[in-house]
Amino acid sequence: MPGFPQQTSTSPQQGQADGPDRARAYKSRNKRPCDFCRYKKAACHLENKPPCELCIRYNKECTFLESPAKRRRPNHDSDGSNNMAKGSHPHEPHMNGSNMPLAFESYEPMSASTAHVDNLASHRLPEHVHMPHHSIDTSPTSQIAQLPASLHLPVDATSGEPSLDNQASSNAQIVGMSGEMDPYLLSRYRFDQYNEAAFQSIRLRKVNGGSLWDGSVPAFFTIAHNALAAKAQPGEKPDVMDKYRQDVDEMVSDDVGRRLIRLFFKYVQPYFPLLTREGRQERDESGIRDLNSIPTCILAAIYGHALPFCAWDEKLCVEVYTPPSADALFRIAWQACWPCIHTPSLAVLQTILLLVQRRPTNKYVSDTPMKWVMMNTAVSVAQALGLHRDPSAWPLPAWECKVRKRLAWATFVQDKWIALNFGRSSHIQADDWDVEPLVESDFADHDRGPEASVGFWGQHFIKLCELTVIVDDIMHKMFSLKATKALHGNLEATLEVAKPLRLRLTEWHQSLPVGLLPQRSAGINSPESGRRRSLQHELDGNGCLYLAYITAKIELFRAMLRPPMTDANTAAVTALRTGALTVAGEVTEFLEHLNARELEAFWTSYARTNFTIASSFMLLLFVTSPNLPDAKECLALLSGWRSLLRIKSRSCDLLNLALLRLDGVYVAGMERLIELSPAAVQAWAESAQSK
Repeated sequence: MPGFPQQTSTSPQQGQADGPDRARAYKSRNKRPCDFCRYKKAACHLENKPPCELCIRYNKECTFLESPAKRRRPNHDSDGSNNMAKGSHPHEPHMNGSNMPLAFESYEPMSASTAHVDNLASHRLPEHVHMPHHSIDTSPTSQIAQLPASLHLPVDATSGEPSLDNQASSNAQIVGMSGEMDPYLLSRYRFDQYNEAAFQSIRLRKVNGGSLWDGSVPAFFTIAHNALAAKAQPGEKPDVMDKYRQDVDEMVSDDVGRRLIRLFFKYVQPYFPLLTREGRQERDESGIRDLNSIPTCILAAIYGHALPFCAWDEKLCVEVYTPPSADALFRIAWQACWPCIHTPSLAVLQTILLLVQRRPTNKYVSDTPMKWVMMNTAVSVAQALGLHRDPSAWPLPAWECKVRKRLAWATFVQDKWIALNFGRSSHIQADDWDVEPLVESDFADHDRGPEASVGFWGQHFIKLCELTVIVDDIMHKMFSLKATKALHGNLEATLEVAKPLRLRLTEWHQSLPVGLLPQRSAGINSPESGRRRSLQHELDGNGCLYLAYITAKIELFRAMLRPPMTDANTAAVTALRTGALTVAGEVTEFLEHLNARELEAFWTSYARTNFTIASSFMLLLFVTSPNLPDAKECLALLSGWRSLLRIKSRSCDLLNLALLRLDGVYVAGMERLIELSPAAVQAWAESAQSK
C-alpha cells in the first residue's frame, strides 16, 4: 500500500541486524521511544520490533540513535544555535527528504513531511535496519559511527540490479580520480554481492572496477547517511521545510496539481526531458499516485513551468480564474532546494535545471549573474552525482541509466548555451565529459505522448545535443580568449578554423528530420508534413531548436567578420558579408513565419538572448558596411527586423529584449552613439531625409 514500507531481499548484514532483542514493549520504562516519535512528540507504539506505527505511517527509518535531550531552561538562545537540541535529527534533517532522485520514478511514495519521490508498488524500499537497543552507545561522539552503514540499496524488480539513486536516507557521490580516495586502490578492495563495502559511516559502491583490457576507468561511489550533513550550513529547520510544502499545497490543490503535471509532460517534457514515468505499473493519467510523494522543490518548479499552458486543459481553462503565482512557486522551489545541496540527488539537479530554464522575471532586462551562479551549482551537483561519466555499462536498472544520460545532457546543453549567452567560458570541460550520445532508446516509452510518431520520439532533444556539441567547439575554437587573440587580426587563419565547423553545421541541418524543420520547409507530400497538418491546432515547440541553429551560424560569421578588411582580402570579406546577409535574412524569415501555436509553445530560456544576438548581428553588419549599396541593404534589413519585432513581441515576450536593444540605439541616435563607416553614415542620413 502507498506510504508503507515493503519487504525486500536483504544482505547478510541486514539479516544479522534483525534479532529477537530488537523487540520491546513500548511501555517498558527502561526503554525509550524512537528518534522520530521523540521528534514528533508522539507515542511510540511498537508491538514487536521496529518500525513503530508512526514510522510506518510516515515511511521513516525507525532508529534509536539519539540520546534523550537534556532538560533546558525555558530561556533558549535566540540565535538558533541549539537547533539539534530543539528537535533536529537524522530523520528530519534540513534536506526534507529530497535526496531521492526523481518525481515520477519507480519508487514507493513517501510522506509529505519528507516529500520523497513517487515509487512503484513493484519497486520496494529497503528494509529498516537497526542496532539492538541495549548495544547502542548514545553518547554524541558515537552516534556518527552507529549510523546504519549496512543499509543496502534496493533491488530493481524489472532488472534485478541494485539502484544507485534510490537512496531512502542516504546520498551517493562519485569518487574523483585525484581525491582522497584512489579509485585504483579501491579497485583492490573486497566487495560483497551488491558490489559494496561497508565502513563505519559510509558505504562504497563499485559500478566499474576498471580494466586494462578494455581501457575502462574505475568508478566508485560513496554512500553516506544524510544525518552526517544535518548540521551543514546553509540549512533550514524541518518546520520551515514543512511550511514550504504547506504553502505549495495551499496554492495548488491535488486535482489542479495533477492536471499541471500532465501539462508539463505534454508541453515541456518533449523539449526538456528531465523527468520520467518509465517502469510504473500502476499509475493514473498524471503518472503518479500521491502528490505528497514528490519533493517540494521539484513539484513547485513543475507547477511553475506548467502554468502557462493552463488554457490547454479542458478543466483549468475555465475553472482556474486566479492561477497561483509562478514567482511564488519558483521562489519556494529554490528555497526548498538550496539546503538539499548538502546531500545531492537527481531531484536536486532537476529542480535547479528547471529554475535555470525559467524565463527572466523582467522581460526588458538581461539575465542577472544569478543564473550563471545557478548553472555553476547545477554542474557541481551533476559532477558530484557522477553524471559526467557514462553509465551504460554500469550495473544499474535500465531506466536509471536513461535518466542519468538525459540529465547529463540536459546539464551540458544548459551550460553551453548559457555560456554563449553570457559570453563566458563553460563550466564543463571536454576532457572531463564522457557520456555517450543520446539515442531514441534513452527516452522512456511511458513519456511518449499520443502526438509522437514512430521514429520521432526524442529527436528534438537528440538533435539539440548534437548541435550543442558543435556550438561548444565554435565557442572554444573561435571565442575563447586565446582563440580570439590569435584569430581576430588574421582572416586566413580564421577561415581555416571556421571551415570544418561550417561543414559540421551544414551536415547537422541536412540530417534534421523534416518534422523538426519549420513548417514551410517541410515537403507538401512528406509523412511529417501530414503529421504537422494533423496537429495543426497543437502547440509546436521545435522553433527554439531551429533558432539555436541559426544562432550558431551567426556566431560563426561574427568571428569571421572580426578581421579588418584590407586590399588583399577584399574579395573574401565581400563574400563573407554576402553570406552574413543571407543568414540575417534567414532569421528574419524564420521570425516572420512563426505562428501563434509556435510562439505560445515551450521555448528554452536562452532563446530570448538568441533573438537579441540576431539584433546585435544585424546592427554590426550595418555599422561596418564597406559601400553604399551594402549599407542600404543592411539598413533595410535592420529596420525590417525592428518592425517585425514590434509586431511579434506583442504576443511573445521573448522578443522584448531584442527590440529594446534596437529601440535604444534608434532613439539615442545611431550616428551619435556608434562610430559608423562612411557608407553607413551616408545611408543613415539618406534614410532620415526620406522620413
